[in-house]
Amino acid sequence: MSKRMSCPDALNLKTIGAKGMLARSLTSDRIPDFTLPPERVQPWSPHEKKASNFTFTSHQRSNTLGSIKPDLYHHLSFSEDDEPNLPETSHGRLWFSMTYDAGAEQLNVTLIKVKDLPGRNGSSQPRDPFVKIFLLPDERTCRTSKVKKKTLSPLFNETHSFQVSLDDAKKRVLRFSVYDVDRRRVRHSLGHVMINLKGLDLTKGDVMWSDLEPMVQATSSLGELQFSLVYIPTSERIKIGIHQARNLNFKEDYPDMGAYVKVQLYYGHKCHRVKRTITQQGSPDMMFNESLSFTVNGKQMDSCNMVVAIMLTSPRAYGSNDVEYGRVAIGAFMYSRGEELVHWQEMVSQPKVVSTRWHTLSAMPQPT
Repeated sequence: MSKRMSCPDALNLKTIGAKGMLARSLTSDRIPDFTLPPERVQPWSPHEKKASNFTFTSHQRSNTLGSIKPDLYHHLSFSEDDEPNLPETSHGRLWFSMTYDAGAEQLNVTLIKVKDLPGRNGSSQPRDPFVKIFLLPDERTCRTSKVKKKTLSPLFNETHSFQVSLDDAKKRVLRFSVYDVDRRRVRHSLGHVMINLKGLDLTKGDVMWSDLEPMVQATSSLGELQFSLVYIPTSERIKIGIHQARNLNFKEDYPDMGAYVKVQLYYGHKCHRVKRTITQQGSPDMMFNESLSFTVNGKQMDSCNMVVAIMLTSPRAYGSNDVEYGRVAIGAFMYSRGEELVHWQEMVSQPKVVSTRWHTLSAMPQPT
């Protein structure tokens, strides 16, 4: 992929001190690889300005967060004349700040504003934007802002908190995703900002800005799991074939652990049955090639869902201290999205036909 000159600038963090002066200069470590949660949104209209897909590569990741440049805020006045010298932006620009409350073990993220969003249908027609905030790799827990009506430069001034230890926070990546809601209540994805928290000073609460990028996906830091699904109506059984995993990276933290795949069958939110593969020696790429079978009544397919998880286990303490490394949640619309939902729908719509897909592993959702 040819290098896009706007990418380093677009993801540069810019910060100011209390009086609008340059407070510090920082080059952050590389952003860990994450797959963005698949968005159930309306695609871009052909009338809108086409945005090229952005994917982190091994050469680009080291430059995605460059040196911090001064923002032109003046005491957070948010006047339209605050940033006269900033470069133009194609997809919009987002302002935010962060502080860590050590006493409460909370990361407090203040969403300040977004400016210069593209109008609807390639014109200056206003939108109804809102923002979702994720603390990756937890892709299921998010904070959602209020919807701002009829504007391309929404002002939010909202603070959202994440319960997380300081050590854990420094391993995370903050993601802002900006959407527009049209009259049909359909969401349109307008762009994303990803911020690596490693190396950032979370005590100052500096105001920072970054341009939105229409990122579609990047490789997961946890790795991927390949499995197949097939539904046999005559025997009312779902067969799931656990094939292989790749790009797993637990060896540094768990050097002596083996790994197996655990499949949990749920009806609604109640676990009905659990099955697992045999344990194998842990490695970045693993082959399982095992088939597991579950009895599922056809009438229960809409409430049925599965959690397929890679588990780490110690050979010296079998079963007692197993750790969930990463998971894939798959099922009907109420329980899954994106590739996982498509895979499930393929199985339901084509009985007796084996459907095989790779899935990105996600961390276990944290309680809110």
